[in-house]
Amino acid sequence: MRKLCARSIVLFSITLLASTAKAQEAAPQEFLTRMSAALRSLDFQGSFIYQHDGRVDALRIFHLGGEHERERLVSLTGERGEIVRDNDAITCVQPGSVPTLFANRADPRLLPLVPNVHALGAQYSVAMSGEDRVAGYGARVIDISPRDPYRYGYRVWLDRDSHLPLRSAVVDAARRPLEQFMFVALDVGERPTDADLMPAETIAAAAAPADEVRVNSKPLWNVAQMPAGFRLVRTQRPPDAPAQNEHLVYSDGVASVSIYVEPRAESAPVSAESTSVRGVLSMYSRSDGRVRVTALGDVPPITVQTMGRSVEPNGGR
Repeated sequence: MRKLCARSIVLFSITLLASTAKAQEAAPQEFLTRMSAALRSLDFQGSFIYQHDGRVDALRIFHLGGEHERERLVSLTGERGEIVRDNDAITCVQPGSVPTLFANRADPRLLPLVPNVHALGAQYSVAMSGEDRVAGYGARVIDISPRDPYRYGYRVWLDRDSHLPLRSAVVDAARRPLEQFMFVALDVGERPTDADLMPAETIAAAAAPADEVRVNSKPLWNVAQMPAGFRLVRTQRPPDAPAQNEHLVYSDGVASVSIYVEPRAESAPVSAESTSVRGVLSMYSRSDGRVRVTALGDVPPITVQTMGRSVEPNGGR
C-alpha cells in the first residue's frame, strides 16, 4: 500500500507539472497580439520571397520601430522599384515616373499577408499548429481558420522569441497556399541606418492620386445577401462621377469586398455574369438594362458572387 501511495504521488506530481507548463504557454490569440506589437516596436531588416499571382518576387525590407515608424521595401527581382513609409504615409517609387503618395493609410504595413488580428471576429478560429524553422529561427505555427466558405484562412509562422512573422500564407479551404511570403534572411534588433530608409530617388515631388469622395448620406444601393460578419464600412464615389455611381466597401475586419455600381451606357451590351480569380483576388461582374455591378475582394469566388448578385436599390427604389 505504501509503494502504491508513493507511486500515485509521483504520477500526480508529473501531471501537475505538465499542466502548469501548459498553462504558462500563451494562447494562440495572445501570440498573434504579440506579433502586432512586435511589428510596430522592433527594429529589423531582412530579405524575403513573395509568391503571388503566379510569380515569385524577392524583396528586402528595412524597419525602424517605435513611436515614429519608418520602413523601406526594395524589389530585388524584376522591375526596379521601392516603397517607403513614414508612419501612415506611403510613397511608391518607380524609376522614370513621378512618385505616388498615399497618405493616412489605415493599414500602412509593408510586409505582405499579415492579418489584422485585432479584428478577428467570431467567423474565425485560432489554433496552434506545431513548430517549424524559418530563416534560421525557431517558429510557432498558428492557423487562423474561417468557420464558413466566405473568407480565406491564414497560416502564420512566428519567431519564438521576438514574435515577428517569419512566414505567412493565405490558404483555401483545403489549406493550400494561394499567396505567401517567407523570410530567407532576417536580423531582428538590427537598427537600419538613415541611408537604409531613404529612397534611391527624391520623393519631394510625390503626387497623390485623385481620391474618391466620401459619401455620408444613405447609400443608393444595398447588398441583400450579406455573409455573416461583413458590414458596410465606407461609401464613396469617384471624383466628378455621376451621382448614380457608388463604391460600397464591406469588411469583416480582415477580409474586404468592394462593390462598384455604375449606370450602364445605352450603347454597352447587356453582358452575362462573369467571375475571375487571380491569387486571393476574386472578381464578379454583371450588367442589366440599368446598371453594371462589379464586386471584387480578397475572398473566395462564392463571396463576390453572393454579394454581387444580390445588389439592389436601397429602400426598394
